[in-house]
Amino acid sequence: MPCNFMEEKLIEKLAKIRESLRAEGLGAARLEQLRSETKAAFDAAIRRVAVKINYREELVKRREQLRRFRVGFFRMIFPVQLRYLVSMPFIYGVVIPLMIFHVALEIYHQVAFRLYGIPLVKSSEYFTYERRFLPYLNWLEKLDCLYCSYYNNFIRYAAEIGGRTELYWCPIKYSRRINHPHSQYKHFVDYLDAEGFRKKVTEFPDIPTLAKKDDEKCDFMK
Repeated sequence: MPCNFMEEKLIEKLAKIRESLRAEGLGAARLEQLRSETKAAFDAAIRRVAVKINYREELVKRREQLRRFRVGFFRMIFPVQLRYLVSMPFIYGVVIPLMIFHVALEIYHQVAFRLYGIPLVKSSEYFTYERRFLPYLNWLEKLDCLYCSYYNNFIRYAAEIGGRTELYWCPIKYSRRINHPHSQYKHFVDYLDAEGFRKKVTEFPDIPTLAKKDDEKCDFMK
């Protein structure tokens, strides 16, 4: 079957789906909004459940029970596995460019955000190293967890800085759905919404207001 014919059939099928959604009052933009609102409400509910669990208190009570699962350093590394040994310089070597990137990003963050009037991203909301308290980890595992925590928390932190920058300068959604968008993506205009884009970049979004609206959407879960 010719490719052009298949493309025409696909476009025709997508058009029918859009018409069906529009007839039900659920356009693509509305579906995206519903997805964002549902995720925000679910995340808020999870946070409230987590707050009710006193992990520090549980950790103290179960310390000895958890300690029984700790594996000693020498028992963990012997016998030495060649693939782990070879990969170590590549794993830990990343920390050097990562720290350089962190310094460069923080300079941009502190200077440019103040000039633009964009609220600063609170690092305390992204960087956490609480796994070091777990008694079932030995010192090497805690060191590895510290490194993994720094790396992955920094990526989330950097993504939020990038997201707020993108919202300020070029808040346009992609033509296709993307997985795991940053927190500001839901405030972007649709791919073909030229008028909405010009209005948004002319007025520049009030990010604190948007953040407040996100919190208000979750109030019904309280």
